[in-house]
Amino acid sequence: MRTLLLALLPALPVLSACGDFFGDRDAHAPGTALGTFHVVGTQTANTCGEGALGATRSWEFNVELARDAGVLFWDNGASLVPGVLDEDLLSFSVEARVVVDMRTGDMPPGPPCSVERRDRVRGELGGAGRGLDDDDVTRFEGRLSFDYAPTAGSRCEDLVVSELSVAPVFAALPCTMVYALTATRTALPPE
Repeated sequence: MRTLLLALLPALPVLSACGDFFGDRDAHAPGTALGTFHVVGTQTANTCGEGALGATRSWEFNVELARDAGVLFWDNGASLVPGVLDEDLLSFSVEARVVVDMRTGDMPPGPPCSVERRDRVRGELGGAGRGLDDDDVTRFEGRLSFDYAPTAGSRCEDLVVSELSVAPVFAALPCTMVYALTATRTALPPE
């Protein structure tokens, strides 16, 4: 699953910064950098099936975070996804969607099938950072869910475990995988 998820995330649009058009600020690094965080995800729920899409019970990755007024920027190294930073300046949510063509046309083994994956992270920043002017965020905790569903008009029955499936990918579709996240800062933001 790690390889598939990291391969799919670049399909999301990259956000370019809008402020500081003529300054020396990096347009691809908006907001105030909080650092690089090593994240450990532990699977808490999975209706997609054991090992579906290569999913494992635990998953580790790195993410760079930055924040601005009302926005948390989640940079996985392949794309930069803006999220919402709540008024408490600690609680955040990030959402992204990607559609994957599992099969195109009417070529064997079946009719066209596309699956939409909706990623949702809800979490809370921790550490000394308690305001926009105090950026010493050293950790965060949260919940990451991946929701999979066939797009309208898709015929994906053969991807679900049944008597008719040749190479099933899912135990059920639509389905969800959920991970509890704990993250520790491993690198300070650049000065």
